Amino acid sequence: MPTRTVADVPPVIDAPPPGDVRRAADALRLAAAVAVLTVTVVLATATRYFARTSQQGLLQAVTALPPGLRDALVGIVQVVAIAAPLTALWAVRTRQRWDALARILPAAGLGVLIAWLLTDLALAGSRPGQWPDVLAGRGGLVPAGWPSMIYLAGCAAAAVAAGPWLPARGRRAVWALPMWCAILSAATASIVPLEAVAAPAIGAVAGSAILLIGGAPDDRPSARAVAAALIDCGIPVTCLTELPAAERIPGEGVLYLAETSGPAFTIRVLAGDDQRRDLFRRWSRWFLLREPGDVAQTPLAATEHELLMLVAADRAGARVVEPAIAYPVAGGGALLATTPVTTTMLRNPSDALLTDVWTSVARLQEHRIAHRALRPDHVLVTPDGHTRLTAFARGQLAATTRQLGSDVAELLAATAIQVGPERAVAAALTGLGPQRLATVTPYLQPLALTSATRRAVTDRDRAETRAARASERRRTLRPGGRPSLLRDLAAHVRSATDAPEQKPAPLARFTWKQALGLAGGFLVLHLILPQLSNAGAAVAALRTADWWWILAALPTTFVSQLFSTMLQSGTIPERLPFLPNYTVQFAASFLNRITPSNVGGMALNLRFLQKAGVDAGAATASVGLQTLLNGLGSVVVAVVFFAWTGRGGQVHLQLPTARELLPVLFVLVIAGVGLAMTGPGRRFLREKVWRFLRSAADAIAAIAADPVKLARCVVGGLGLPLVQMAGLALCLHAFGVGLPFVQVGAVYIGARLLANAAPTPGGLGALEAALIAGLTALGAAVGAATSAVLVYRLLSFWLNVPVGWAALGIAQRREFV
Repeated sequence: MPTRTVADVPPVIDAPPPGDVRRAADALRLAAAVAVLTVTVVLATATRYFARTSQQGLLQAVTALPPGLRDALVGIVQVVAIAAPLTALWAVRTRQRWDALARILPAAGLGVLIAWLLTDLALAGSRPGQWPDVLAGRGGLVPAGWPSMIYLAGCAAAAVAAGPWLPARGRRAVWALPMWCAILSAATASIVPLEAVAAPAIGAVAGSAILLIGGAPDDRPSARAVAAALIDCGIPVTCLTELPAAERIPGEGVLYLAETSGPAFTIRVLAGDDQRRDLFRRWSRWFLLREPGDVAQTPLAATEHELLMLVAADRAGARVVEPAIAYPVAGGGALLATTPVTTTMLRNPSDALLTDVWTSVARLQEHRIAHRALRPDHVLVTPDGHTRLTAFARGQLAATTRQLGSDVAELLAATAIQVGPERAVAAALTGLGPQRLATVTPYLQPLALTSATRRAVTDRDRAETRAARASERRRTLRPGGRPSLLRDLAAHVRSATDAPEQKPAPLARFTWKQALGLAGGFLVLHLILPQLSNAGAAVAALRTADWWWILAALPTTFVSQLFSTMLQSGTIPERLPFLPNYTVQFAASFLNRITPSNVGGMALNLRFLQKAGVDAGAATASVGLQTLLNGLGSVVVAVVFFAWTGRGGQVHLQLPTARELLPVLFVLVIAGVGLAMTGPGRRFLREKVWRFLRSAADAIAAIAADPVKLARCVVGGLGLPLVQMAGLALCLHAFGVGLPFVQVGAVYIGARLLANAAPTPGGLGALEAALIAGLTALGAAVGAATSAVLVYRLLSFWLNVPVGWAALGIAQRREFV
């Protein structure tokens, strides 16, 4: 009788039963569908006339088709629209896939609801006027016009939700049915083209959202397929054990321990879902970095690349895990086998362990090998007190200087979080040497770090900020003085290596200066150049003006920023030094000149407060309070001045109607319920949203309990519009217009309310026209009113541009923002 070898014995599989997961494919599909749907809705609403006229051409083409052909196509679509859902329900019942049905029905309902809302609120207005008439007298099984866009969206949502339970060929067929139904319906004018595009997009949004909320079957290779692949490649595995989820990193595969009659192996299995998760990282790096250096790879190519990198790193003298083989796994995955040692991850290391890690890194640097994810999660500690590097999937041979510098910055920042900057720099100095360590300072910036380390650094800085505020060591904030681990590391590196201070490496694809340059270019081309036609009239007006009144109006530009400074200092519990705050207010006024709705100024103030050490929630609450108090101040002044003048006593404010707020409220409710139904969503709500809201509420409560802060808020909110009115009144006196101040104030408030509706920065163009119309209506001469308004805008708007630009440069050089 022949004897059985170990390889003939079926391996013991120790793995948990497969469960539902949240797949990256569904997140990618959701993002793509939201983008398509957004473009469709924008085309239907923002370009309504163009949408109507362009779709009218389709109607004319459809009327030229033979009636028999049109009715045949309509009938085909209607047969498919009836038969496909019934067939799908029968298949689900036959196979008893009730878990699939629990995704399909909610997805279909959500798709119908979204489609109904969008049709009623956005898409119906873009339909051509002749569209309903074209359907008269036509039909298939039932009159033309059915299935509607709402029905097709529900079917598409159900098809997407059913996809994970279907084989690849069946999945493609089910997805194609609603797509082709929408195309044929548009070709026969049963629905209009924009609705034909919107229906599959809505279905993808609804179906993907339900799959992300409820989960879907995992498409990774099973443990039995992994065991079969190991036996095929010559590893006679006797027991295959899946390691706990706590021992693996999202996007880096599933870990197994493979026992054989000889040595054991650590098996890392990659699947398509890991590559799709990595796609988000590659997209974000491409958008943020000039040279991302990322390459899309299949699971097999990724494991083969990591095998090559491990061999190269070992030859270079670095301590790494010992590679064995890379091999494909049935189902589209691939495995990488390495020889395991009894190890733990690097946690709170000693100086000796840190030095050992840096010694291996020095060998990689000498041979220009970049790891590109060099953090403690990828450093293992052996029982004999040595370290080994692992996870070289993103490694790079013949690495660039940026990649090598980013490696050192990554490990330096990650270890400093655990042991502090002093010990981290000292160990790096011992392992790398002063010359190589000195080159890291240009890369001690967030963009040089991976997302995991960047989040850890941010959390550490926030914790330091909260600790500093709780200890009351610094009640008066120091602008630009927020705790920064990267800044501290750069200072320690310069001190340890006697290296000069270096500028940060230009890693970003887009910078503040580039963004401001683009915004400024848009402003010049579309807004400023048309206004320059009034420049000659303003200069000519200055020749006939009374210069004493002009000189008296000049300080109002600087006084208005004084009230803005007072308002900001009143909306945070801590004290802000006056001069940095005043400088930032001028810089914010400049950004408001090149961004609509004061978006640039609000963003700059938020950044200023956060860099000064204010928590994100409190900083956001401060900026929101400033906007609210500015609006309330304008309303109060408007009511008083309109009532005083007795002219135009009613002020009509354009508030959103309930119809406009309904979709926004619906989306917020659905998003909140969806987050609350998932574990990651609940963690996000608890750790991010709730913490943010609690910080904002604490800041508002502290302000409300401080009479000095309240007084600054009131004076700042009311003083800003009053000083602007005073500037206009002084300019009017310069040209002999003697209107009472209350009438000037009423005209200014009314013009400001009208100009706020204009999409131009600072109400450019709209404010001037409204002021001139209001002043002439009160009896001012047209020529004098026009000259006064032009000079007033020269002082209040255009003078802020050079002064604010200079203030922005000062704020950046002194690291206020």
